[in-house]
Amino acid sequence: MKSLRIIPVTVLAMALVFGLKLGTFWSDTQGFLFDLEVSDVKAAEKAAEKKEDKAAEEDHADEAEDSPEKPSFDASDLTESEIEVLQKLTERREQLVVKQKELDLRDNLLQATEKRIDGKIAKLKGIEATIQDLLKKYDAQELKKLKSIVTIYEKMKAKDAARIFNTLDMKVLLDVTGLMKESKLASILGKMNGQRAQELTIELATRKQLPDQDKKKS
Repeated sequence: MKSLRIIPVTVLAMALVFGLKLGTFWSDTQGFLFDLEVSDVKAAEKAAEKKEDKAAEEDHADEAEDSPEKPSFDASDLTESEIEVLQKLTERREQLVVKQKELDLRDNLLQATEKRIDGKIAKLKGIEATIQDLLKKYDAQELKKLKSIVTIYEKMKAKDAARIFNTLDMKVLLDVTGLMKESKLASILGKMNGQRAQELTIELATRKQLPDQDKKKS
C-alpha cells in the first residue's frame, strides 16, 4: 500500500517539474521569436531607406541631365563681320578714353589760366583804384590852381584880360572861361578880337550843349 502511494506522488512531482521546464521553454521561445521579429523589422527599414536613397540619387542625376548647361563663350564661333565689329568697338572705346584724357587736360589748363587771369584782373583793379585816387587828387589840385588863375583874370581889367585871351590856346581858354562869372566874361569878350571872340563863343556854346545831347541820345 505504501509503494502505491509513493508512485502517484512521484508522478505528480515529475509532472510539476515537466510543467516548469515547459513554461521556461515557452518563454524562451517567445523571447527568441520576438527578437527575430524585431531584427526583421529593422532589416526591412534599412532596406527601405537604402531604396529611398537610391531613388533620390537617381532623381538628382535625372535633374542634372535635364538641366541645360550654361553656354561658354567661344571666340571661334564668331563670324568675320562680328569680329570686325568688336574690333571697331574696341578701337572706338580707346579713342574715347584718349579724347576724355585730352578734355580733362584742357579743362585743367583752362582752370589754371582762369586763375592766373583772375589774379591779374585783381591786380589791375587795384592799380586802377590807385590811379583813380591819384587822378582825383590831381584834379582837385589842378582845379584849385585853375580857380586861382580864374580869380586873377576876373580881377584884371577887361581889355588886359582880352588881350591875353586872344593868344591863349583854345583848350586852356575854355577851361578858364568855363569857371568865370558870366558878367566878367561878357565884358572881356567885348574887348577881344572879333574872330577870336566868335570862336570862343561857339566853343562855349558847344560845350554847354554836349551834356544835353548825350542825354537825348541815351
